[in-house]
Amino acid sequence: MRSRVFSLFLTLVMLVGFTFGLFEPELRAQGGLPELLSLLRPSGNGRELQPLNTHKKVLELVKERFYGDVPAETKLTFASIRGMLNRLDDPYTRFLDPEEYADMRLRNQGEFEGIGAELDPQPTRSGLVRISRPMPGGPAERAGIRSGDLILRVNGRSIIGLTVDEVVAAIRGKSGTPLRVMIQTPGRRKPREVVLVRQPVELDVVEHRLVEPGIGYIFLAEFNEIADQRLERSIRDLEKKGMRGLILDLRGNPGGLLDSAVDIASRFIPPRHDVVVIVEPNQEPERRRTIQQKYLAGKWPLVVLVNRTSASASEIVAGAIQDNKAGILLGSTTFGKGLVQTLIPLEGGSACAITTQKYLTPSGRDINRSRDQRGGVNPDVQVDISTEQFLKRKDTQLLRAVEVLHEKLGAKPTQSGAARGTAAASRSSL
Repeated sequence: MRSRVFSLFLTLVMLVGFTFGLFEPELRAQGGLPELLSLLRPSGNGRELQPLNTHKKVLELVKERFYGDVPAETKLTFASIRGMLNRLDDPYTRFLDPEEYADMRLRNQGEFEGIGAELDPQPTRSGLVRISRPMPGGPAERAGIRSGDLILRVNGRSIIGLTVDEVVAAIRGKSGTPLRVMIQTPGRRKPREVVLVRQPVELDVVEHRLVEPGIGYIFLAEFNEIADQRLERSIRDLEKKGMRGLILDLRGNPGGLLDSAVDIASRFIPPRHDVVVIVEPNQEPERRRTIQQKYLAGKWPLVVLVNRTSASASEIVAGAIQDNKAGILLGSTTFGKGLVQTLIPLEGGSACAITTQKYLTPSGRDINRSRDQRGGVNPDVQVDISTEQFLKRKDTQLLRAVEVLHEKLGAKPTQSGAARGTAAASRSSL
C-alpha cells in the first residue's frame, strides 16, 4: 500500500514537472517541487489584484530577468494596451500609435503616404484582404493592381490572421521606400509579387462625370473633412452639363467622419429631417438632423449604389436617404457597422478609438451586424454582380441604376451602348 502511494506521488511529481517545464531553470535554482507548488497557490495573501502595480511589476521583471532581447518599453506598453483592448471583443475599439494616428489625421484631411489603394473593411473567410479600389494614378494602379485583387503577403510576411488595420499599417510607410506585395487576381492560377514605391497620395475622394446625356454619376471614396466640399463642387458641375438624374456610388466606401456623413446626407434630404439617431448608455437618444443651407437635391431623381463593403458613414447616409424616401438604394446589402467610435488623443502623439455609441437609422433600425443578425441596410432594388461579370468588368449595378433613372425621368435610354462602355471602363470595385 505504501509503495502504491509513493508510486502515485512520484507520478504526480513527474506530471507537474512536465506540465510546467518552462519554469524549469527557476525551479532548479530554488530547489524544485516545494517552490513549484508555491507558484500554484494564490499570491498576495488574498488581496485583490492591483492592475497598474501588477503591470509595472511584470514590466520590471521582464526588463530585469527576461532571457533575450527586450523590445523598447514603449513598444511593450503599446502591446499591453492592444492586448487589453482586444479583450473587449470589439473590432472597432483600437489603439493607434503615433505613426498610425498621424496617418489617420492626414487621411481625414485628404492625403497620406502609401500605395494608393482602398481595402475592404474586413478580411475574407480565408483571412486575406481584398483591394476595394486602386486610386487613379497611384502606385497600385500603375503596377496593374485591380479591384478585387487579394493581398497574400506584405514584404514576405503572410497577412493571414492580421486585421485590416494591421495590414494597412504594414503597407503604409515613408514616401520613397519600396514595398513587396504578393497579389492573387481572381481567375488567375498563380499569384504574382509586385514591387511598389510608396509616395504621397492625395485622396481623390470624389469622382464625377456624365455616364449618359442627362445622367450624372458621383463616386464618393470616403467621408473625410473635404468630402462635402468636393461633392458640392461635383454636383454643381454636373448640373451645368445638363444633369437631370444622379447616381451616387457608395460601393466600397468604408465610412469616415460622422459630421461629414450628416453634411453629405443634407445635400440630398430635405431640411429638418433626421439623418441618424445616436444612442449612448444612460443618455437620451440624440437625433442629428439635416442642415438646411446644404440641401441641393429635389430637382432630379437620385439612385444610391451600395454593396457589402459600404460601411459605417456610408450606411448612415444610405439608411437616411432610404428612410426619408429621398432616393432609391440599389445593389446589395451593406456591411453592417452601426457603432460610433470616439477618437481620444493621448500623450506622445498616440490615440485611442473607443466605441462609445450606437447609431440607428431615422426610423429606428439597428443595422449593426452581430452574432444574432446579419445587419446592414437592404437595398430597394437588389442587384448582385457575379464573379464572371466582375472579371469581365461588366458593372451590372451601374447599368441598372441608369435604367432606373430613365424610368423615373420617363424616357428611354438614348445611348445604352455608351452607358455600357462607360460602365466597363469605370471603377470596377464591387
